[in-house]
Amino acid sequence: MTSQTPTPRSFALALVFTGVAVAPTGSTAPLTTRNRALMGIAAAGFAMQFAGWALNGRWDGGAR
Repeated sequence: MTSQTPTPRSFALALVFTGVAVAPTGSTAPLTTRNRALMGIAAAGFAMQFAGWALNGRWDGGAR
């Protein structure tokens, strides 16, 4: 039996999980310090997640 949901491999998985760790931290940092410049950390986390999922999609040949 095969999984219906594709799971990311190696580097793509590392990008997704790192982005998952960085994005919430980057979202709460500007709220607690009142420094809006720190919102770039959240943007970087979201971009890492996007890059990981895009890389995973490329490896799967675009299949969903």
